[in-house]
Amino acid sequence: MATLALLVWRTLIVGSRILAFVLFATVFQYWLFAVVGFHYVIMFAMVFYQMRLGKKKFIRRLVYNIVTPLVYVFDFCINWLEGPTRYWYLICYVPMYVENVLMSGLVLWYVSTTPSPAWYIVPGCVCVLLMFPMGVLVQLTYYRRWHPKVRRTGEQLGAAAAVDQQTAEPTQIRCLSWSLFRDNVAKKNPLVV
Repeated sequence: MATLALLVWRTLIVGSRILAFVLFATVFQYWLFAVVGFHYVIMFAMVFYQMRLGKKKFIRRLVYNIVTPLVYVFDFCINWLEGPTRYWYLICYVPMYVENVLMSGLVLWYVSTTPSPAWYIVPGCVCVLLMFPMGVLVQLTYYRRWHPKVRRTGEQLGAAAAVDQQTAEPTQIRCLSWSLFRDNVAKKNPLVV
């Protein structure tokens, strides 16, 4: 079931993104390069920040800094850092969904001014707007129910509660502030000079 949830989650996120690109490119052709370039710059900044905290050698960081933002244009799927990834997902998925909404909105606005638009534009834009949040819901379900580091049985919950709080693994996803998250990642990924 976990594999199916993972497949559905990725399919909905990537499918929404590709559909938004296709619809936008059918109307605004070359402006798609501006959108992809803008997203690449945002993701490059995030990856650069991530790799600054990482332990990889210089050449690996350089290649990773250049190639990974291209992958992140479609989906956030690689995280080399130890620690929770919820903030990285948030940093990737919020701009991605905002871009999808803006691209769909621009396509719908342009089509509303056209005398006879293509029949697939409106249903396509609706699919873009619905598929992404559905993918995020499936992702949350996956992490809540099937992710190996989050899933716990009743016996494990009882044993973890009996162990000292300093050494016990968390039994549920806790909300961290950004500074606690950053400190947690930095602590688990010391800089290698």
